[in-house]
Amino acid sequence: MDGQELVFDVKKDPYNHMMRILFCRWKPFILMAMVFDEGKTNFSDFIKQLPISHKVLTENLRSMEADGLIYRTVVSDTPPRTEYRLTEAGLSMVPLLRAVYDAGWKDMKAKDMPTDPLGEMWHGYRERDEARMKKPYVTKKRFEPRLQNK
Repeated sequence: MDGQELVFDVKKDPYNHMMRILFCRWKPFILMAMVFDEGKTNFSDFIKQLPISHKVLTENLRSMEADGLIYRTVVSDTPPRTEYRLTEAGLSMVPLLRAVYDAGWKDMKAKDMPTDPLGEMWHGYRERDEARMKKPYVTKKRFEPRLQNK
């Protein structure tokens, strides 16, 4: 042997590594949102697509950029905007995420558990509604005058 003890170290395990870079709570959704936007997404589009706060989104995007999954570009429009693109490493994770989703969907169906209809649209298990898929968390609020009793 090379002088190292054969002791399990969870910090050095590839499963743990992938859990950190890819399977944190929001990262699969962020990555797949970029895939559905054809590899490029603006910061504001993530907010429309996901029920996520600006702070949590920013933290996850910075982490994904540091891990080499995405590129960040500031576009000097008026007003300036930030654009995110998938790297080759980010694109290489897509088949893995699709396989995990498919396995989860099949298991949930086999156990008669309810599944998310928007996720089903995004992954081809339900007919697509492009308008709803682009802005699933943006709703039109209707303000009606309150009737007052006199």
